[in-house]
Amino acid sequence: MFWDITHNMSNSSAFIYSMLLLIQVLFGINFFTSKVIVGVMDPILWSNLRFFIAGVLMLLVTLATGRKHPKVDKEFLYALVPLSALGMALGQGLFLFGLKHTSSVNTAVLTTTIPILTLVIVVARKQEELTMKKLVGFGLAFLGVVLIRDLSKASFESSSFFGDLMVFMGAMCFALYLSFGKGFLRKYDNLWITTYMFLTSAALMAVFNASKIFTFLSNLQSSPGLESYSTLFVTCVLYTIIGATLLTYFLNNLVLAKAPPAHVALSIYFQPVVAGVFGWWFLDESIGARTIFCSFLIMMGLVVSIYPGAKKSF
Repeated sequence: MFWDITHNMSNSSAFIYSMLLLIQVLFGINFFTSKVIVGVMDPILWSNLRFFIAGVLMLLVTLATGRKHPKVDKEFLYALVPLSALGMALGQGLFLFGLKHTSSVNTAVLTTTIPILTLVIVVARKQEELTMKKLVGFGLAFLGVVLIRDLSKASFESSSFFGDLMVFMGAMCFALYLSFGKGFLRKYDNLWITTYMFLTSAALMAVFNASKIFTFLSNLQSSPGLESYSTLFVTCVLYTIIGATLLTYFLNNLVLAKAPPAHVALSIYFQPVVAGVFGWWFLDESIGARTIFCSFLIMMGLVVSIYPGAKKSF
């Protein structure tokens, strides 16, 4: 099965970095599918539901594969709960809540801080060394991501300060997850860990979404059937749950257990390239010289930073 194949190949450097790129492709497409969904549903409620549904599906897969259940003790729970909050519930919640109070351009610019924050954290914790190649690579990729945005539309004013702060805190949460989650993910089975993280995140978010969930369930019987929704909406929902949540987080946890956290974070800079290609191919959006040049800078940054480490054995 796919899950066993990925487990057996997970020590291959080529496989690890191929999965890093695949994760960013899946996340890059998710920008468009999520936009369609939140146009119909409350974004915070949808985030809560998607983690719950993904958790149930992942649980069924995990049980079907017959994986050995990890020992659930204090050590396990003390790591599971905060990491679930940082990587999913709190990180996603702050991001979506902040997005409601600031512009999408501000959000895009602020999320580019994730790799930088991760690098600072892993160096401070002495998980990784700060080399010249790493600095140059991060610098090139960061420059490419910043320049590919239309910064003239960014406006960091007092009116958007609260939203900007929430987005930045969400970025910090994910950076902390990438750094502190590595040891936990290396110790336990990835299928069980991902399952528990989905369900724990859904439970944590439900505490703050209780009223919205109650309203949603109350209106469920009177709401129109699935056939009333467009094919595009249903397709986006299925993709976001299976492709951009279940599969993506499973692969992200698998890779994070093997690759340096800074490399995992740096690969996030590949998302604007994916979004640009996807927009050109499917939405007839134009790709100008600036986009091509910035994509080149991002790719060069990834190669400079990651390639030397790719030769090492995990």
